[in-house]
Amino acid sequence: MPETPERNPHRQRWIQYPRPKPDAGLRLVCLPYSGGRASVFRRLAADLPGDVEVCAIELPGHGRRLGETPMTRLEPLVDQLTDVIAERVPRPFVLLGYSVGALIGFETGREFARRGWPGPTALFAAAARAPHLRSERTPLHELSRAELVDGLHRLAGRHNDLLDDEELVDVMLPVLRADLGLDETYAHERGSPLDCPIAAFGGSEDWTVPLPALEAWGEQTTAEFSATTLPGGHFFLDSSPGLFAEAVSAELKRLEGALRDDDGTL
Repeated sequence: MPETPERNPHRQRWIQYPRPKPDAGLRLVCLPYSGGRASVFRRLAADLPGDVEVCAIELPGHGRRLGETPMTRLEPLVDQLTDVIAERVPRPFVLLGYSVGALIGFETGREFARRGWPGPTALFAAAARAPHLRSERTPLHELSRAELVDGLHRLAGRHNDLLDDEELVDVMLPVLRADLGLDETYAHERGSPLDCPIAAFGGSEDWTVPLPALEAWGEQTTAEFSATTLPGGHFFLDSSPGLFAEAVSAELKRLEGALRDDDGTL
């Protein structure tokens, strides 16, 4: 572990363990979609191989950290998250980011490289365009309440009944605006590709991430790349959780050689 970060009890709030496995051979650090809490990865944690521990990230303002102010810019978020992972997550670990979480994961991998620290063994990017291909859809984070709710229905590709609950929307919208802002204000800076494998996962009916935008993740690594398409729209994590877990498990199996080289434990 790098010596730079100092142990800080505050950092304990960043990670939830749906199924704690202290003796696991691999950690999967999971970053949720906009508005998502760490608990969205509970089903995934239950379906993965027994030697994999899910470390689900709880961002400020989300889930158990609802009373905190959500972060609206990517750079300070990545800076803090890199410290948290370096201090609290044993290697080897894989970063798995879903939607905006994939962007956070990518920039976190870059930050490890910039600091010269041992980083992720692989990056798994789900339901996300490659970072150098920004979405052409209308930005949502500064829209009025009614326009934002309508935009969220369209983003999901279906009507979301949760957004019919006015009280719930009052709680959710500030967090959703913050998370959408992380993505919509992001300006990609060209740099060296990651030196770890990247696996991309997309939904066959996700109009926000067409296949070429998913496959473009391959340009961001000098190592292996794969792209897998699953049934469903943007939120196939929720609609096809078993299939997603199978796809993630298959990629972890395929990467066993790299994991063994990285740490020597598998």
